[in-house]
Amino acid sequence: MKVAKESKLCHIAVKQYTIKRIMKNIKLRELLYHEIEKLDLTRWDQTKRRWAKILGTIPKNSEVMTAYQELVANSKLAPNEELENSLKTRSTRTMSGVAPFAVMMGAFKCPGNCIYCIQEKGMPKSYMSDEPAAARAKKLNFDPYNQVKSRLEQFEITGHNPQKLQIIIIGGTFSAYPKDFASNFIKSIYDACNNKIAKNIEEAIDINETAHYRVVGMSIETRPDWITEDEIVFLRKHGITKVQLGVQSIDEKVLITIQRGHSNDEIVKATKMLRNAGFKINYHLMPNLPGATPKSDISGIKEIFANENYRPDTLKIYPTIVLPNTKLYEMYQREEYKPWSDDILMNTLAKMKQYVPRYCRIDRLVRDITKKWTMVGTKQTNMRDVVKRYMKQNKLICNCIRCREIKGNIENEEIKLQKIEYKANEGKEVFISYESENFLYAMLRLRLGEIKSQAKNLFPILERAALIREVQSFGKQIQISTKSKDSAQHRSFGKKLIAEAEKIAKANNFTKIAIISGVGVREYYQKLGYRLEDTYMIKNV
Repeated sequence: MKVAKESKLCHIAVKQYTIKRIMKNIKLRELLYHEIEKLDLTRWDQTKRRWAKILGTIPKNSEVMTAYQELVANSKLAPNEELENSLKTRSTRTMSGVAPFAVMMGAFKCPGNCIYCIQEKGMPKSYMSDEPAAARAKKLNFDPYNQVKSRLEQFEITGHNPQKLQIIIIGGTFSAYPKDFASNFIKSIYDACNNKIAKNIEEAIDINETAHYRVVGMSIETRPDWITEDEIVFLRKHGITKVQLGVQSIDEKVLITIQRGHSNDEIVKATKMLRNAGFKINYHLMPNLPGATPKSDISGIKEIFANENYRPDTLKIYPTIVLPNTKLYEMYQREEYKPWSDDILMNTLAKMKQYVPRYCRIDRLVRDITKKWTMVGTKQTNMRDVVKRYMKQNKLICNCIRCREIKGNIENEEIKLQKIEYKANEGKEVFISYESENFLYAMLRLRLGEIKSQAKNLFPILERAALIREVQSFGKQIQISTKSKDSAQHRSFGKKLIAEAEKIAKANNFTKIAIISGVGVREYYQKLGYRLEDTYMIKNV
């Protein structure tokens, strides 16, 4: 009887809360409609405090945005780009030209036995339930369809236009999940973007080529020793364009100490196989592992970019944190491991950043691990900003792509075509870009491997093909087939870069170009004369 009464009271409370939200939304629409002409878009705080006297609470930007979108949808207001930009929250999320977000797979046995990894019940190994992406996934029972729908809705109501999606699949070692499960997981991601349930993965991918929400890039996380020919074929079939490898360190002694379960041989082999198939390659690195010193970690990153067996395209640098119920925590308790102070870590990261070349992007510099899980190690989740300030104060420069992206800046400086050539995995890489003195506007990665491609056994179409592994224009993301005066996107930089890549390929005796295209970009390449063959966009040169 008591349970039934509590349930009824809960139902009444939910109903009352829903009614309050509806009434607040109606009042917000009225306020916005009647005051649209006199609003000072630079002083939303004052406006919202005044509106709070009528609404009872200060409205969030997302609530005002929802009211605005409903008025536009009902033809009560005309679209207003200035108003949309003024309400946009976390505008930096789409300043690299795409809308990136993570989708997490559920818990599954990890093949690794690394001493630093935590295993929280009900979570994939190495992830904690209160990390932002993990918390969202757990709340939705790790359902990929609902995770994507939720993120798209959040992008929309916070003022972003998430048409160009860069999806990161996270959750342990992707390659170790059962293939049927992994395939269905990815299909559900496409289904959510397409707003339609396809019969199979092939149909889901076909639909996404022209969908409203297009997947322009998709990445997975895995171990170097799980990259095989069969795995590469599987990844291509499902539209994966980037692989994040858990490298952690290239110091053999450190790899043994942390019980990583593989050596440098697997790292080099995986890097080469992926590069020859056109994938963009990310390395996860962990400074301050047992056995490492600031000097050895700095030497390690110098070696990664000096040695052509490595040379990744992007990095995620995760300083080591001691988590409970791990072997590393036991080592710490036995005084066999002592992490660096924040000052030493900051100084080391700053020096590491100086050795990252212009063709590489540092995607992350710290993980979103909350203080309750951190037994020992840095608790500064804003370490990237701390390092940035330190480098600026000491006149140190990081030339990585992220530090040079145009983002929301618009300038009148001269923009020039530039090229960087370097050897990697028994081939030549050409990094072609459009840059001003201060900013990077667009870039393309071209691989000139062996004329008889080493990936030909997997993909015969790659025989005598130069590979375009990535094309990206930076700046504020704008909608497909539109232009904006305050964005660097859609200014034909991509077309010019591709034309330049075609000239270089032809001059080097390649007969065709193969692009490892994200599904949602295939239509763009078709307009440039490319055709789809065996998951690649192909054009004879």
